[in-house]
Amino acid sequence: MRYASPVSEPLHLVATCVLGLEEFVDAELAEMGMAGRERQRGAVTFTGSWEDCWRANWRLRTANRVLVELGRYTAVDGPGLAAGALSLVKGRAGRTGTAGIDPGALLHPDRSFSIHATVSDSPIRDARWAALSVKDGLVDGQRERYGRRADVDRQDPDLHLRLRLHATEAILLLDTSGEPLDRRGYREVSAAAPVREQLAAACVLASGWDGTGPVVDPLCGSGTLLIEAAWFALGLAPGSLRLSWAFERLPGFDAAAFERLRREPLPAPGPGVRLYGNDLSPAALRAARTNLDGAGLAGRATLIRGDFRELAPPAEGPGLVLANPPYGERVREEEDQWRALGDLLKQRFKGWRAAILAGGQSRGKGIGLRPRRRIPVWNGPIEARILLFDLF
Repeated sequence: MRYASPVSEPLHLVATCVLGLEEFVDAELAEMGMAGRERQRGAVTFTGSWEDCWRANWRLRTANRVLVELGRYTAVDGPGLAAGALSLVKGRAGRTGTAGIDPGALLHPDRSFSIHATVSDSPIRDARWAALSVKDGLVDGQRERYGRRADVDRQDPDLHLRLRLHATEAILLLDTSGEPLDRRGYREVSAAAPVREQLAAACVLASGWDGTGPVVDPLCGSGTLLIEAAWFALGLAPGSLRLSWAFERLPGFDAAAFERLRREPLPAPGPGVRLYGNDLSPAALRAARTNLDGAGLAGRATLIRGDFRELAPPAEGPGLVLANPPYGERVREEEDQWRALGDLLKQRFKGWRAAILAGGQSRGKGIGLRPRRRIPVWNGPIEARILLFDLF
């Protein structure tokens, strides 16, 4: 049973992201040739085919998930949420699905589902109750259309549904990613407070680095920044090691077409890239070594144990410096760390580019260098900045 309309009716797609990364997701989608792009808070919407949906999942370095809009309607209370969901399944006039999708055919009782809801500026405050109301409407619609209902499976559903309720507008979406896209498959071991893969990739893309020269991380932790830089330089898709996506379980999935898509070449601006990581913690270096090996990069990496203040740049520079300094327990310790990092960049990395993810209380204000740009982002619940420097 198919669920997509002819190709002439494009899907309404949504790539979600960390707040502050919208411009990078937009730029990645533009490079893929995606149409109808529009930035929103924590997302970029666009239009395309199912193959475009798969391609976005495979290639996006800075996004969290790729969603397909199933339908939208007005709801001010629980019964309104349920009634709108029921109408989507039954296909009633005025409550139809979005172009390219028949929600009633997709939401067949043979397919289990789960629902995750988010609520903002709405008369309905409880996200769990909103999800329950939509679930009730969906299964009532299934009973009316098919005479039976689907199972709800919160652990391993066939359909990952997401409800976004903003003010009085309810939008029902299908999550085609399943696991978040930051689950690249190479991080086998984590150090303390690791940077998320999307933020690491955003630091690389924001830096303007062209892939020339080595990559150095003076405080490398578990190696995420080094890995994301190398995968960009080598033209490796962020989905390269991933084992599965939710869209593979959807009706109409074409495994042969997806395999052809996976073989599409990506730009590889730095085929000879070398990586240099430094950390004072033996445990962090062990984690970095394991993760670099899992990412297929062990032969390109040199890891050093030592104080970053004493780090010397590799002879084949200049290149790119990346860092995610740990947040000090006391303000004075944090200020000393930032001052030392600024001194390192000024004195030893002249001619290099640098992208520093700055969190903590100061967010890098004590570094003693004027960044060419500060990009506000959120690293989980922590407000941070990507600081960009051209050390020319």
